[in-house]
Amino acid sequence: MSHSTDAHTLARWMAGEFSNEAQALANPPLWAHIKVCMRPLPNQFFDGYGLYLEQAYSSDTSAPYRLRLFHIKPVDDHMELVHYKPKDDAKTKYMGAARNPAMMQHFDMADLDPMPGCDMIVTWSGASFKGTVQAGKGCRVVRYNKESYLDNSFEITDNALISIDRGRDPVTDKILWGSLAGAFEFEKINNFSGEVQPH
Repeated sequence: MSHSTDAHTLARWMAGEFSNEAQALANPPLWAHIKVCMRPLPNQFFDGYGLYLEQAYSSDTSAPYRLRLFHIKPVDDHMELVHYKPKDDAKTKYMGAARNPAMMQHFDMADLDPMPGCDMIVTWSGASFKGTVQAGKGCRVVRYNKESYLDNSFEITDNALISIDRGRDPVTDKILWGSLAGAFEFEKINNFSGEVQPH
């Protein structure tokens, strides 16, 4: 069994390529077919467990629309996923590394911007890890020329990822974009847990 500060297990469960193909095929009008690929970072990059994420439409995984780096930090009775993103002028250096991990040897903290307000709080449910974006409306995103705040959550097991990814209006809290029809349901189709180094 796991527990709320078991960063090693969380890193192993997150390390993989996830697809919501079954969901997308069952209801194409509501769900795009998306792939989320998370690769373990070398432990020395963040001094502990970390992951690099690329999220893309399955039709073109070479052009991900989301690039993120997570530092998994045990804090008291839970964990935090501290979020970073590559600076605009560094994106080409990172793009593709989730499927070509040798590129990670060239990653540099100087290329990254922290994402204040976007870190996620992760706890153990007894059967899965559950994460929610930290309280407040601090994780701001401009999409379709309108400012929104992220309302994100996820649940992960060793072979599945369920996530809700929404942007809400900072004033009215109305959903402006994202998971309008409910949660994305991803299955792990490639397992990279063996690349997680002991710490």
